[in-house]
Amino acid sequence: MSAALVTRSVRAEMVRTAGRSRLWTVLVPAAVAVPVLITFAIAAAAEAFARIPGQISVLQVPTSNAAYWVITITTVVVAIAASDGQASESRYRAGEYVRLAMRRQWPALLGRWVFYGSLGAVVAVVALLAVLILLPVLSPHVYGSVSATDPVALRLLWTVPLLSFFAAGAGVGIGALIPSPLGAAAVILLWVYAFESAAGYLPSGAFLQRFMPVLNGVFATGQDAVLTPPWGQNVALLYVCSLFTAIFLVATVERTVRHG
Repeated sequence: MSAALVTRSVRAEMVRTAGRSRLWTVLVPAAVAVPVLITFAIAAAAEAFARIPGQISVLQVPTSNAAYWVITITTVVVAIAASDGQASESRYRAGEYVRLAMRRQWPALLGRWVFYGSLGAVVAVVALLAVLILLPVLSPHVYGSVSATDPVALRLLWTVPLLSFFAAGAGVGIGALIPSPLGAAAVILLWVYAFESAAGYLPSGAFLQRFMPVLNGVFATGQDAVLTPPWGQNVALLYVCSLFTAIFLVATVERTVRHG
């Protein structure tokens, strides 16, 4: 019965977001296009400098430094998409209809996590393959050593989709706790692009930053990181996924207590 309710929630979200919704016209294209365009723009500039004879020396970039923007933008957009989908319940009293259709709260939340998490994982793979395959072609002097089949790339191709899946869970949780699409998106963006950087200016900031989820997520995928967390890549991945799951669980408990 519970599995049927979760499946029902997934199907309901598929129907709700079908057509020319914000998910398909803005968020999904942005999750692929924005990191890919940033990566290619940087690669084009570096390639132009590398082709100037005797003027400047440009080091080749390995696979471990090629997918940073996919990791830090695609997963964030996936989290925003999930939070937007969940927080949209606050519009037109849609949440009341959800509560009438599903007397328990957790299947509705879990169904949204499954929907946005699965979509986010697919989007992450598409963005990664575009970067890893096209970079050596577009910028052979600088990114010629980037490969879609080396050990770093193979780790990227399963860790980044996994991070995107769990980021969707965190997004659903944030959207449930902050019932405003703009408010939920603002919290995610402020944390990723402001708070994690600002933490470095706090007392013992470098120590605190080693525990930040975005830094651990980048490190867990095998990408180069300025700071190194106090554990290995697999533990960092488990740490981040646990944090994201905790956000979802807190939201689920809060919704259950509030609405029954």
